[in-house]
Amino acid sequence: MWKLIPMRENNEEWIAQLNVVIEEVSGLEKIFSNEVDFLVLLSKLEGLTNKVCDDFMLYRKTVFRCIEILSRLLNDE
Repeated sequence: MWKLIPMRENNEEWIAQLNVVIEEVSGLEKIFSNEVDFLVLLSKLEGLTNKVCDDFMLYRKTVFRCIEILSRLLNDE
């Protein structure tokens, strides 16, 4: 997930990487289906595809927040 920031900064295929991340996180649904943070994480990742996140600082902040949420989910498991 962390790769999304430098990939976007360097005009690499960050959207393809974002789609991979969304697919991988979606696969955790059975494990975390009862966790509100899981839905928040998926929503934030999907939100990165929105024009609202054209602002790089908002994009960056959202990626870091997603990393934080995922870490918390994995540590609580």
